[in-house]
Parts: sequence; structure tokens; C-alpha cells
Amino acid sequence: MRNDGSRPVRAIGPVFLRIGFLLFLVSPLPAYAESGRSVALPEAVETALRDNPQLAGYPLEFQAAGGRALQASLRPNPELSVDVENAWWDYPGTTRTETTYGISQLVELGKRSSRIRKAETETDVLRLEYEIAKFNIVAEVKRAFVTFLSAGKKLALTREANKIATQLATAVSDRVAAGAVSPIEETRARVALAVSSADVERTAREVETARRELAAAMGEATPSFDLPSGDLDEDLSVPAAENISERIATTPDVTRWGAELGRRNAALNAERTMAVPDVTLKGGIKRFRESSENTFVLGFSVPLPLFNRNQGAIREAEAQRDKVAVERKTTEVFLHSQVGQRLAALAAAAREASLLRQEAVPGAQSAYDAVSEGYLLGKFRYLDVLDTGKSLIETRLRYLEAMTALNLARVDLERLLAVAPLGNGSATPNQGASR
Repeated sequence: MRNDGSRPVRAIGPVFLRIGFLLFLVSPLPAYAESGRSVALPEAVETALRDNPQLAGYPLEFQAAGGRALQASLRPNPELSVDVENAWWDYPGTTRTETTYGISQLVELGKRSSRIRKAETETDVLRLEYEIAKFNIVAEVKRAFVTFLSAGKKLALTREANKIATQLATAVSDRVAAGAVSPIEETRARVALAVSSADVERTAREVETARRELAAAMGEATPSFDLPSGDLDEDLSVPAAENISERIATTPDVTRWGAELGRRNAALNAERTMAVPDVTLKGGIKRFRESSENTFVLGFSVPLPLFNRNQGAIREAEAQRDKVAVERKTTEVFLHSQVGQRLAALAAAAREASLLRQEAVPGAQSAYDAVSEGYLLGKFRYLDVLDTGKSLIETRLRYLEAMTALNLARVDLERLLAVAPLGNGSATPNQGASR
């Protein structure tokens, strides 16, 4: 190994190099070193439940459902009719004009109650769909928040690495000026500094992208915040895979199909009642113009269900009802598969983070400490310091990636098992219109 200790050099650059890295290593995951308004996860969730446009339409959906329920409860209007017979007085044989004033009323047999029930079950389904939408929004916000937080911490790491690269380039320039090393090493240091600066620029763009994605999830067209408040959850525990089937069965994604079955049963019953003929009752007064006499007329009419007994619509409704069992099973299989994948991803990320935290990061730091100390004594080349410093940064970034993957897997698992908090009731749409 090359020893440059025999040549006089200025040591201030290497000293700054080591001090900068040691300050950088004080905290396990550096904070996002920016200024401005910060946003915490509870605030982001509450804002999303209040302002996200995907939820904004649900109050109107509930009003529309209330309108359908009201319309379903209304009875058919009566009909007024006026019939004039022998109206052409100047025509032979038409001197006896007869005028009939009548009212007819359609009497529905079972249809009104089935319409009401169908409208009620549609509201039940809509309510569960709203709950599912809230869970989806919360999960989206939490994923975006974790991504934003991770990007900010990655930016802090790359900036610290860039400081080290700058200090190292300065130190190498001093050694080149003193004739201690070849100018080629200065070129290499400058290249490493340029790459480090490019990494900072790229990571800064990732932070801005993540900030805008979080704002969009919150329902903000323009972000009202600059940085996240909080830290990545460094809990490496993995939930026990127990009672998964029971927990999945209680999620709104699955219970929705119970409400959907009720809705389709109501739709089937409504189609069956359409096969029952309704009765139209008629009554009125007939006036004879010639004798000025009046007489009452009564009658009724009933369609004869000889050809159309609504067979096709009933068959379709039966198929749609039977399809619910298949759709529910599909949902359950999908949730079981996704929960298994997220548990595996969570366990893998936890194991990786544990190894990096307990062995890799301390080992990389120890190696850097030894090499930087030896570099001050002239025992190592700048490339040795650069390599160990780069290895330490990469290890820290790898740990950050593992913690990010762990947090994202936990968010997905919470969404699949419907355990994410949904905030307070202020975000619940007004359902008063459904009265």
C-alpha cells in the first residue's frame, strides 16, 4: 500500500473530511434538512378525507340515492280522461252527443314495496363503497407520505456525501499542489464530485415529485407544505399471520358483497313483481246532451300476460345474484394473496434492515474511521478513503431503502386488513338527503 507520509502536505482538507463524515453519522437516518411549513401524517390524512376529490362526490351520491328512494316510494298518478261521442252535430245520426268524464288509477301489485327495498339496498352498498374509498385514500396518503419522507432523507444523505466529495476534492488538490500525488487523482476526485452533485440534483427532483404526489393525494392542486414532519417507523417487528381469514372476512372489501347480495336479491324480486299484471281502475260520469241525463260508468283493465312475463329480465337478475358468490370468492382470494405477499415483503425488509443496522452500517463506519485515520497519517490513498466513504453512504442508503420498503409494506398490509385510521366523523358525507 502506498505511503505518502514522507511528503509535506496541508492536512486541513482531510481533517474536514473526517469531521464532516462523523457529524453525518450521528443519527441513524438523517432528517430532511429543509426549512418551510411541515405537514404531519395525521394532518395529511385529515386533509385528504376532507378535500380529496375522489371523496367529494360521495355526498352527492348519497343525495342521489335519497332521491331514488323517494321516487321509488311514490305511487302512480291518476289519469283524467274526457271522451266525446257523436261530436259532429251536423252529420246525420249524430244528434245524440255523449260525453264521458273519467278518472283511472293504476293499482300496482307488489311493485312499490320492491322498488323501495331495491333503493334501500343500493344505499347500503353505496355506504360500504364510501368506506372502501376512505380506506383507499388513507393508504394512498400514507404511501405518498412515506415516499416523501424517504426521499427527503435520501436527499440529506446525498448532500452529506456531496460535502464529503467536495472536501475530498479540495484535499486532493492540496496534495497535487504539494507534489504528493499525481494530477490524475485530482481528475478522478473531480469526476467523483460531479457524479455526487448529479445525485443531489436527481434526488432533489425526486423529493419535489414526492411532495406533489402527497399534495395530490391530500386533494391539493398546489402543495401547501414544504417538508414532512415525522420519521420512518423503525419497528422491525412483523405481525403474526393469525386469524387472517377472519380478519379479511370483516373488511369492507368483503362485507360489501353481503350488501351487494341484498341489492341483487331486491333487484330480482323487483323483476319478478314486474311479471304480475297491474290493475287499472276506471270510474266516471257519462252525460247525454240530448236528454241532459247523467250516468255513472265503472270499469277496470288488466294486461293479459300471454307473451311477455318478464322472463328475460328475471333470468338476468338471477344470474347477477348468483354471480355475487363468485365475486366475493375472487375478492377473498385476492386479499389472501396480497396479505401473504405483504407479510413476506415485510419480513424480508425487516430482516434486511436488521442486518444492515446491526452489522453492515457499523462495519462500514468502522472501516471508514480506520481508513480516514490512516489517511491523516499518510498510510492510505485518497481512493481508499473515497471507496470506504462511498461504501458507507451506499450502506446507509441501502438501510434507508429497506426501512422504506418495510414502511410501505406495513401501509399496504394495514389497507388490506382495513386497520388504517380513518379520522374523525367530519369527513363523513351528509346522508340527510336520503330521508
